[in-house]
Amino acid sequence: MKKTILLFILFLIIGGGTYFYIKQAPDKGSSGKGWDTTLTVPDTDQIYRIFIAKKTGTHYNLEKKEDGWYVNGKYRVRPAKIDYIFETLRRQRVKFIPTKGASENAVKAIASTGIKVETYDAEGNSILNFYVGGMTSDERGTYMIRENSNQPLVMHIPGWEGGLRVRFWDDPENWRDRSVFRWDPKNIEYLKVDYPRNKSQSFEINKEADIYTVLPVYDITAVAKEAPDQDAVREYLKLYKSKISENFLNDFPGRDSISQQVPFCEITIKGKDAKDQTVDFFPEHIDMEYEMPNVPGRVLANKGSVERYYVNNSYGDFQLVQQLVFGNLFVPYSNFFK
Repeated sequence: MKKTILLFILFLIIGGGTYFYIKQAPDKGSSGKGWDTTLTVPDTDQIYRIFIAKKTGTHYNLEKKEDGWYVNGKYRVRPAKIDYIFETLRRQRVKFIPTKGASENAVKAIASTGIKVETYDAEGNSILNFYVGGMTSDERGTYMIRENSNQPLVMHIPGWEGGLRVRFWDDPENWRDRSVFRWDPKNIEYLKVDYPRNKSQSFEINKEADIYTVLPVYDITAVAKEAPDQDAVREYLKLYKSKISENFLNDFPGRDSISQQVPFCEITIKGKDAKDQTVDFFPEHIDMEYEMPNVPGRVLANKGSVERYYVNNSYGDFQLVQQLVFGNLFVPYSNFFK
């Protein structure tokens, strides 16, 4: 059966040209043999790399490493974002095969504004490559076509209404993990919590042969006579497994002036298989005075009501965090002794 081949280039990426080519749908009356309607990856655990790009050349590369997923080889990926893509790849199904006219329009739209999605396994073998277009007129389906296929399909997720394109494309900055701390507690070998204006309550934790010691940072504080509660130390270190900021403020105009102030708290962490990290916390209202409760085990507090802190992270980011989320990190030296 006679077919017209639509050959076009969608975009070029660094390192070589990436060519998109799509064949026009079969003529009316075709049996449809050869149509590839498989646009699902049932086992997403086999995916180790995802490349997503637009015709404009804007793209991002998601790669799985030992400690998680990274975007463009530099920043951690938000776990929820990668899970969102995996859910889509597992659950998306063919809603219907569009008519020839609709197929032609879909191909033209994909050629001008479509995005390409490529998935690979741990050895670099291709799993599923396809193109994502726009939504149907009723906004309940999304046009897609598998690479080298000759037929666009309308895809959806059963039981969920809306376009699927937004599940694959977002500003690369939004893919970044907003964590301030993401440490495996077992790998933390040294942790210092320093309160510059409450030096007597500052402390440091050292790990040797799975035994933790807790000591004051400054000589003005007497060393506790009893040994620290090992369970209390372990529970505290678990808090550093995941602490998420509200947002990045790397372009915030006041970043430099705030970073030059005396911080409310400075936390330093060293450990195995991770880069040393130091994080400074500054209350939103930088002129606040600080005070420490005298009751052992109480969380350190600020005079007045502090809801958020600016965070200067040695990893290079300036972030905004909530007291509600991070407040349980601000404990005094006495917290670890019965």
